[in-house]
Amino acid sequence: MKRAWLICFLAHSCCVAAATNPVVESTEDGLAEAGGVKGELKQAEEIVDAFRIDNREVHLKAWYDWKRSLKQKYGFNFGVNASLLYENASDVLREEDSAAGGIYRLEGDWVLLNRGASNAGGIIFRLENRASIGGRIPPASLRGEMGLAATDPGFAYSDNFGPDFTVLAWLQGLGKDRLRAAFAVGLLDFAAYLDAFYYQTLARGFLNRSFLVSPTLSPPGVGALGASARGMLNSNWWLGGGFYDANAKSADPGAGEFEWDELLTHIEVGFTPSLARRGTDRVQLTYWHKDELPAKGATSGSGWLLSWSWQVSDLYIPFIRAGYSDGGADALARASIAGGVSRRLNHQDWFTVGLAWNKPSTQTHGRSLRDEKVLEASYLWQLTANTSLLGDAQLIADPALNPKERLVWLAGVRMRVAL
Repeated sequence: MKRAWLICFLAHSCCVAAATNPVVESTEDGLAEAGGVKGELKQAEEIVDAFRIDNREVHLKAWYDWKRSLKQKYGFNFGVNASLLYENASDVLREEDSAAGGIYRLEGDWVLLNRGASNAGGIIFRLENRASIGGRIPPASLRGEMGLAATDPGFAYSDNFGPDFTVLAWLQGLGKDRLRAAFAVGLLDFAAYLDAFYYQTLARGFLNRSFLVSPTLSPPGVGALGASARGMLNSNWWLGGGFYDANAKSADPGAGEFEWDELLTHIEVGFTPSLARRGTDRVQLTYWHKDELPAKGATSGSGWLLSWSWQVSDLYIPFIRAGYSDGGADALARASIAGGVSRRLNHQDWFTVGLAWNKPSTQTHGRSLRDEKVLEASYLWQLTANTSLLGDAQLIADPALNPKERLVWLAGVRMRVAL
């Protein structure tokens, strides 16, 4: 019975758009989110187009001509990108105060059904590798080195998986016009569907998990077997939900057997002023539940997530996020609040600043700890249509597992190349 409501809900979310009017201008984006495969490809193309018009005709002309021909002839679109991050921290609790790591991706989508229409269907994929650089620890390990409990200054840059698929799924669009819907089934990146919003991507201005993935959420590994669906109820409201293998290990699809009673499930409701503005202008409420995992000694857990962002003219995109959980399922935090804004400064350059407060979970950490606060500021400098540099600074107050320190800071630089 517990799973029956989820299956019925997913079916409703997918089919709610089935009886609508013809669309004037069709799309194949599958209600794409910023951190998903289609979202990252779309953002890379928009940056190229925002530079001089001859980018596709002079710079890397052969490359873009080849990609264009693949998309036109076969419906195959792809991109490659690399994000390289170096961070240095002050007043570490252990020995290592510097870290370096990289995330390397080959990702794409191959439209096989109804190309050019909103009910297109096809394969999405992401082949990914994450590794440390130069013999240093990966930035994801700085949380432990700095004595942080719920605040993770570089969590995405780990070295716990080698080259493998983190996304390999069928993405299907349904419906037309205002009542569009989509579902994905296969190996999925949960962050593209669960509490997804404008800043939940590696390509924008934040590195700290407090602003990317709420520390109140206990996520599965990246590349979890599952399904997710989202459907517009009208021009403004949508419903979404999904389930993922809670035992999934990042980039290791064969790590364990799929169990129907050991899942991470979620359901969401959201509002946007229009489908065209849903990427930036939205508010959404999400409920999640993670089953008990006896083999890992992890209790069950659940919580609520709230996200809001809104673009003001072409210059500002403020946001607020909040999360609350029962503290179970090994969630890092019981409560979290974050907010901030990005300001466009020059062409594709952005200044981003955010404040966050995280209350560590006593169930996970075993004792009552100080609440952690973080201030993060960054400048994203788009050097070329394909290359950017991000200068980043983080000031963290009251590191919960490092009681001798009141304030610790961290500085970093990220280089990103996308082709």
